[in-house]
Amino acid sequence: MNFIKALGNRAIALLWVGQVLSSMGDYFYQIAVMWIAVKQAGSGAGLVAAAETGSLLIFGLLGGVFADRWNRRYVMLTVDCIRAVTVAILPLLAFFGRLQLWHLVIAAIIIGSLGALFNPALQASLPSLSGDVKTLQATNGLMDVTSRIALAIGPSLAGVLIVFLPLPHFFTLDAISFAISALAIFFLGRNFVWRPDQSVHKTTGLASILHEIRDAIQLVHSHRALAWAIVSNGILNIVWGAAFIVGVPLFVDRTLTGNVGAYGLIVGAYGVGNVLSNLVIGSITIQRRTLSIFLGNIILGAGFLILALAHNLPLAMIGTAVAALGGPMEDISMAIMMQTELPASELGKVYSLRMVLSSVGGALGLSLAVPFFAHLSIGVGIGLCALTMIACGIAGVVRFGVSEPEIVITH
Repeated sequence: MNFIKALGNRAIALLWVGQVLSSMGDYFYQIAVMWIAVKQAGSGAGLVAAAETGSLLIFGLLGGVFADRWNRRYVMLTVDCIRAVTVAILPLLAFFGRLQLWHLVIAAIIIGSLGALFNPALQASLPSLSGDVKTLQATNGLMDVTSRIALAIGPSLAGVLIVFLPLPHFFTLDAISFAISALAIFFLGRNFVWRPDQSVHKTTGLASILHEIRDAIQLVHSHRALAWAIVSNGILNIVWGAAFIVGVPLFVDRTLTGNVGAYGLIVGAYGVGNVLSNLVIGSITIQRRTLSIFLGNIILGAGFLILALAHNLPLAMIGTAVAALGGPMEDISMAIMMQTELPASELGKVYSLRMVLSSVGGALGLSLAVPFFAHLSIGVGIGLCALTMIACGIAGVVRFGVSEPEIVITH
């Protein structure tokens, strides 16, 4: 299997273990920060989530620029160290009874803005670590599954830990996970990760930064399939946010008249589908990446359509599990497309562009979901979201067909 080959690479194995632990730490951080914020400020706790999301959006494109300008290994190492120190301060403040909402907001801004730098640097470094396309695809699968593993086992693990560990020490766990991730990146060795061409002088002014962002947008525009996929992904995140984040709990409450247990089973089914799809996609060689991206959109929509028509819990679980199969098909295929068909010096900016559009789509979906479901029944609302997903996929297949251009690997 390609996964076994990828994990046989010491650098990839180190990086992956570090990212799995970091994702688990991030999950514990989210539980602690939102619960403490709710206790302190009630509905004002949304300010913490808004601060992290807002900083990610504001600094998203800038992060890609500097991920391409600087040594990516040093970037990731420095960011993890700063995040570890930032989060470690929170349990100390809680211990002395000084932890307040504004501390959580500042921490969220730091975490969000640094994530905008770390994530592009990580994604852009994978081709240099992998060496060949099959290993690269498996490596993308491994990195993609890290957050899905955290989502799958995080709730159960958190439920056990809270019995033995005060909630503020969930921040301690996150700080430790950042430190472990930093150590893993340190032990990668300086020869593993791509570094910028020092002979190319780039000024630090705003005009130069905007010029690089514009060039990255033009580069994506010139790659028609990738441009279509990135824009389509932004649209999909609008309807996915509405259908899954808001629609599923409403569906459980109003259609199934279920409780939080039923909601947990449906979300769990989605997580299982995600992981299974990831294992398959990461283990095979995708010959037609463009087709895989848009077929993933169609499968995602088909699953939500099953959910919209469901009238019992088992069928709803089947629907979300089917929908989840489409996510890794799109995400891994798009990552491979970017990493093998674009210049290595532009990968950070292109990934940031995709990340920002995806985040904007998700935020819009959550904002529009309330009036959307206020005027439509839950089944009809989720069904319309599903049809939009299917339409995006069909449009991509019709536009690009099933042919695939010859792949040129650039480093």
